[in-house]
Amino acid sequence: MDPQTVTLHLPDATYRRLVESATKSDRPLAEETVHLLNSVLATDEERASDINARLESLTLLTDEELWNAATSTASEEDDELMQELLEKRQREGLGSTESEQLQVLSERFNQIMMTRAKAASILQSRGLDISVLAPPS
Repeated sequence: MDPQTVTLHLPDATYRRLVESATKSDRPLAEETVHLLNSVLATDEERASDINARLESLTLLTDEELWNAATSTASEEDDELMQELLEKRQREGLGSTESEQLQVLSERFNQIMMTRAKAASILQSRGLDISVLAPPS
């Protein structure tokens, strides 16, 4: 398929961030733009399908395995890196590599939360008391 040409009218702030991202990643502006668009668009359906399959597979786990899944957390290293990247993004912005790192961590954290919620739901549907999973009030 031949490449298509698209003309975008970007706000100045968006354009500056795109130029900065291209500079940090050492890619031409057009290549960086395509890279960022592909990273957002190409995976939405794949992610949804993968997430659904993983969540459905939880029904095959034993109660003990579900309790482990319902109480799982991110590693301390991931937690610290996520906090650092979020703070840096707020302060000065992130380069392409850091943005990709943050995206991967965000997906990992979201996966953990969805897994915890689904595991708790399955445990409850099996008649088990999951009140210990609720955060303290």
